[in-house]
Amino acid sequence: MNRTWGGWNAGARGLFPISMKTLISVHGCPRSAGGQRMPVINLDMEDLKRLVGDGFDPEQFMNEIPMLGATVEKEGDGEIAVEFFPNRPDLFSVEGVARAYRSFKEVRTGGMSGIYSVSGDSGMELSVDPGVAAVRPVIGAAYIKGVSIDEKVLVAIMNLQEKLHITVGRKRRKVAIGIHDAAPLASPFRYRAVRPDEISFVPLGKSGEWDLERILREHEKGIAYAWVLEGLDRYPVILDSRNRVLSFPPIINGELTRVTENTKDIFVDCTGWDLRAVSLAVNIVCSQMVSRGGTVESVKVIYPDEMRSIDPGLVTGSWPRMEWKEVSLDMDWTRSWLGRNLSGDEMINALSRMGYEDCRTDDGRLTCLVPPWRNDILHQADLAEDVAIGHGFHRFTGTVSRANTTGGERRYTTISRYIRESFVGLGFIETRTISLSNEREQFELMGRKEVPHMRIENPITTDHTMLRLSAIPSLLSLLRTNKHRDLPQRIFEIADIMVEDASRSTVCALSEDNRASFTEVKGYVQRLLRDLGVDFIPE
Repeated sequence: MNRTWGGWNAGARGLFPISMKTLISVHGCPRSAGGQRMPVINLDMEDLKRLVGDGFDPEQFMNEIPMLGATVEKEGDGEIAVEFFPNRPDLFSVEGVARAYRSFKEVRTGGMSGIYSVSGDSGMELSVDPGVAAVRPVIGAAYIKGVSIDEKVLVAIMNLQEKLHITVGRKRRKVAIGIHDAAPLASPFRYRAVRPDEISFVPLGKSGEWDLERILREHEKGIAYAWVLEGLDRYPVILDSRNRVLSFPPIINGELTRVTENTKDIFVDCTGWDLRAVSLAVNIVCSQMVSRGGTVESVKVIYPDEMRSIDPGLVTGSWPRMEWKEVSLDMDWTRSWLGRNLSGDEMINALSRMGYEDCRTDDGRLTCLVPPWRNDILHQADLAEDVAIGHGFHRFTGTVSRANTTGGERRYTTISRYIRESFVGLGFIETRTISLSNEREQFELMGRKEVPHMRIENPITTDHTMLRLSAIPSLLSLLRTNKHRDLPQRIFEIADIMVEDASRSTVCALSEDNRASFTEVKGYVQRLLRDLGVDFIPE
């Protein structure tokens, strides 16, 4: 793999055209705490049995729950800890697991779309002030009445709230949820941005009124999440018609609306930056409350017209948006994809076990309704995967290949391995980031002129509107979310990017250090090229 390059281009993009385009940058960037971890869900077996109903067998449950994508971490003392894939946040609560398991065991064979839906209008209204556009523009709400709450339910509500904050909410930056006792509240509500010293209220768990600045400075939740509001001169608050503070999102609720075992009716607010994520979080919380005997009623959220420039979906309407959306798949394609000649009835049964409703076949296609707590169904491949899970992976049999071949490592894989070994030897940590990005990250924040690029048609989030042309923004974002980590921080990625409508592989590395310099970068490049056996002759 010896190769001599006649020059070294260390221009604005820092491209080093070895076997893969190698990009190395040294950057000191503003960061904010964040990140995502796979949450571990603690399931109380007695509570789970109460939710699943008669015939619940703990031993059988332990054997079957991995079929829904769970890994059992530990068990004992009437409780088990399980870990689910992050694409199923609806399973981050005992109520969600019980609901999915009931369908999987065919305890419930339909009718959920009538139960898990909005049953009426609460008459409540929430108006959004234009001032929150630059602060935290998206808000959703719901009213749930008749919830049965005891000590275990309180724990379950708090646990789900925090799991959603960690995952869907990206540690409250993207989404933050407030759950309130609705009894003392008076509609209409207002969501507005205020100065830090403009409003005071009694924060949850404290006595006496605190202004917003003091909460961020002294309250444990304020200290933990002040980074979310860093750099803002106004903060978001939710007020009722008597000018009382319900919530200071994404930090803390008011003591006024503390949820207790005596609470019967609940008001939910959910704020953030991503409309789809906010809607999903509201739907999941409402579904949890329905499982506890609650009935969901709508709240009218009134957005000013100018908010549409942020997201076309920010329009006046009823929340929550608990819609059972219709999707379909090609049955022949599914048979080919799964390698099994399943009948239409078998596919319908499989999807019914996965919680889908109103499944029917017509002219080679299967159509069904997706529950509102599922946001991971983006393509018919996702439906086909659920067909496989519902049918049972244990029923799939393998075949012995008729061809006897000897495999070998691809050249690309070999080079990638050499690159990994080189960077690991230099003290770098490998990362994997998503290949989707947006114009703001790729051009505006990088100080680059916009060039032709591959756009995503009908993107589901403003964060992912194009295929990236550079992996630098992805790694910078990762460093930003690790503000709380010690320096130096050195990360790298063998990343896929799009160049002139073609996929290319690049190596991108970032070193963040108080002593970062051009000499350091040059040393990394020379070491990498030497490890790859590439002759390096700078001009």
